[in-house]
Amino acid sequence: MNQNDAPSSKLATLYCTVGGRRYAMLNAKDFEAKANVSLADVPILGKTIKGKKPNGLEIKLKMTVYKCSEMFDKLVKEYKDTGMLPTFTAEVKSEDPATSMGASAKTYNDCVIDGDVLLSSFDADGDFIEQEIECYAMDYTTDAEYKEPSYM
Repeated sequence: MNQNDAPSSKLATLYCTVGGRRYAMLNAKDFEAKANVSLADVPILGKTIKGKKPNGLEIKLKMTVYKCSEMFDKLVKEYKDTGMLPTFTAEVKSEDPATSMGASAKTYNDCVIDGDVLLSSFDADGDFIEQEIECYAMDYTTDAEYKEPSYM
């Protein structure tokens, strides 16, 4: 492996579109998107080992942001006031110019908040106000893919 092909996790961009407004998420400290494939057991006559068959998929997103915006608070407020929880879109792109692979970019659509949204906080001994946002995406598209290095 070429050591330059280890992509830097710091060289990325994230944009979230909430309520029609596109935010440059320069306040994001980290971001992670995971696909979870669920499997069902398939008992097979004459075998002691059960087969496995995929039967579902979840896309879970998690990000830590410095609380310098109330963009996620607005989603909670709308849900509180109307009973409808608005969705949002997250676009993430990783591109380290030192690598030979180019860029990887995905857009996560119809994201719905799951869990806590920090509404207020202070700590006289603390450093920064951060919050962890977790959500599920109902779909995603691949906008750019890494090119495989020639040595793979």
